[in-house]
Amino acid sequence: MTEQFTFGGEIIWRPTSDHIEQANLTAFMRLHGIRDFDELMQKSTSDVAWFTDAVLKFLDIQFYEPYSKVVDLSEGIQFPKWCVDGRMNIVHNCVDKYQLSAASGHTKRAVVFEGEEGITKTFTYEMLYKEVNKTANALHSLGLGKGDAIGIFMPMTPEIVIALLAIAKIGGIILPLFSGYGAGAIVSRLADANAKALFAADGAYRRGKAVEMKSIADEAAEQVGSLRHMIVLKRTGQAIKMKEERDHWWHELVDQQSECEAEKTSAEDPLMIIYTSGTTGKPKGAVHTHCGFPVKAAQDMAFGTDVHAGDVIYWMTDMGWMMGPWQVFGSLLLWATMFLYDGAPDFLRQTVCGNWSRNMGSIKWGSHRL
Repeated sequence: MTEQFTFGGEIIWRPTSDHIEQANLTAFMRLHGIRDFDELMQKSTSDVAWFTDAVLKFLDIQFYEPYSKVVDLSEGIQFPKWCVDGRMNIVHNCVDKYQLSAASGHTKRAVVFEGEEGITKTFTYEMLYKEVNKTANALHSLGLGKGDAIGIFMPMTPEIVIALLAIAKIGGIILPLFSGYGAGAIVSRLADANAKALFAADGAYRRGKAVEMKSIADEAAEQVGSLRHMIVLKRTGQAIKMKEERDHWWHELVDQQSECEAEKTSAEDPLMIIYTSGTTGKPKGAVHTHCGFPVKAAQDMAFGTDVHAGDVIYWMTDMGWMMGPWQVFGSLLLWATMFLYDGAPDFLRQTVCGNWSRNMGSIKWGSHRL
């Protein structure tokens, strides 16, 4: 006997005919002569190579050297090789290519930020491009480069986006760490990846108080033999200890020329390692590539939440969880705007919401437009 499951509850939103007409998914289906969603599902699962190639082109994912084959399954479906022979860097597709656009669209907003204390910042794509380049040059100045794992233990400020992209631009491996971790959790992840450096901060704001973070980073760093450098963001201005030779203030180190050529990586080169929570055992690292996680993030955001160029998307998350990098890569690959908030989400709600409405207009929060 087959059980029948029903889902109750009121449907709170349905797309209008205009919404469906303008949707990314509608445009994709029409581009390929697909009649309905069932046909799309069948075609995307029966011909994965076609679907992947079609998505890469739809998202305008650019390569320095084109791939000769979308996917190679010669070693079995469990060991696929994607975009064979292709060379790229995902940061070129996130920020660099917009600087070369004939439409001069790099003045669009890339990041909008608000802190719990009321501070706000906006970075255009041009500003983000320059800051990523300066930070990438700073990493090069420390002797860091392709294949080096670099941790990020910071609050959700614009600098965390800049750090993430700068690591990828030099061909490094991003290790995002939850900003609420203790030293032990940080050590296990940095040591597992043989991390060479760590982006950290003096602290963060939570419910009107400055919460210190640097001492946690210090305790962890002392236990990771491979770690040589720590770049520290001055977020709260509270007094902290800096270790000579190892520690560098962000505002002092990241002050160099704003041109930096992206490392030409293989499509399959490691981009990021996201670790499991470790609640049921040793944390396990999932390795993501330049042509893997970011492209899937943009596909999800384009088709699932229908984000278009110029739209603002907010996802309540931390960079240490998957949805943090998902928001960064997805929004930038779609030429959209990400919103970041640093602080307790239910603190000073009236002030925060007032600033949102004044500064941003329409926001897409997850799949819902506010």
